[in-house]
Amino acid sequence: MGLLSFLFGSCSKPPTPPPLPNAPRSQSQPLRLSIGPSPWAFVNRSTKAGGVDYRFRETAPDDSKLAGLTSLQDAEGSTLLIFDFQCYARILDDGTILLWHETGDKESKRLVFDSFPISSLHRIAEPLATAAQLREGKLGIAPLPPSQHWEFMPRLEPGVHTLSLPHDWSGFEETLVLADHADSNGYDKMSRAIFAFDWRKRQVEVLPQDWFNNGNYDFGYQWVTRVARRTDGSIVGEGIRLGTFELDSTNRKIKSWTTQNPFHMIQ
Repeated sequence: MGLLSFLFGSCSKPPTPPPLPNAPRSQSQPLRLSIGPSPWAFVNRSTKAGGVDYRFRETAPDDSKLAGLTSLQDAEGSTLLIFDFQCYARILDDGTILLWHETGDKESKRLVFDSFPISSLHRIAEPLATAAQLREGKLGIAPLPPSQHWEFMPRLEPGVHTLSLPHDWSGFEETLVLADHADSNGYDKMSRAIFAFDWRKRQVEVLPQDWFNNGNYDFGYQWVTRVARRTDGSIVGEGIRLGTFELDSTNRKIKSWTTQNPFHMIQ
């Protein structure tokens, strides 16, 4: 199992990953881990929050029209929430959850966040019907309970920006989010960036991934899927059909590749 599998292998409490070669062990500890993207990094994971066990399962494995949908279930197997592709989550030990996904096209692209107690979720009476409505309506996540909802327009210049956030999400400390910060068509032009949301300082730092955006990659086939910050401040990440990597001090270029594999898939 590689470094990123250790970093992202747990939903609520991250395991201790092995140190990088020649690095102090304290530098290898991940901070503020999230799970995602769905469905690749959701299915067959489990977590405990607020003293309750939860698990993620494929919603409709025998229905091609609902392929890629993931269900959050309780210990009895009842479906509580359904996720479409490319959703992320952070669950605190007290059961507070923060969900986000990117939606919209071109200039209307935005990041949609929702936070609520996971205990406020209720059993879905007809999961397959709800799943079909989610997919048809391009909702991303459903059915959401009353939540602290916030939408963020990511078209920003590189650097630090102040946030006008109507909610207190300081308990989440920092969240690293992948999104486009400028024009991108997903084929021959990419503007992928890490948005480092510091909920305590109410600011976000935009970190374009120059190594990827300006690299010789097949953007419709290869993409950056998840990132995490270590206690020394460095950021490590993983990409489908790319491998695992560590960014340099600018957090915009590759310092080193842990693995490079054109067939790499996240787990």
